[in-house]
Amino acid sequence: MIFVKSFKGYEDKVADMDAEVNKWILQNRVDVVGVQTALSHERDGGSRMHSGDLIYTILYRSNAPIA
Repeated sequence: MIFVKSFKGYEDKVADMDAEVNKWILQNRVDVVGVQTALSHERDGGSRMHSGDLIYTILYRSNAPIA
């Protein structure tokens, strides 16, 4: 079965996000089917102006969801 796992971080911390995702994949021996990314920016002048949220969505094959 195919499941989804999402990771959220900041666009200025890409290396940290990559490390977190790779660690999860390796620790859980995940069979990755696909990776999608999305970037969103604050529109109302939030505290992290000129920076946005980076979201990785990992599609993986498993018998059950992995936390």
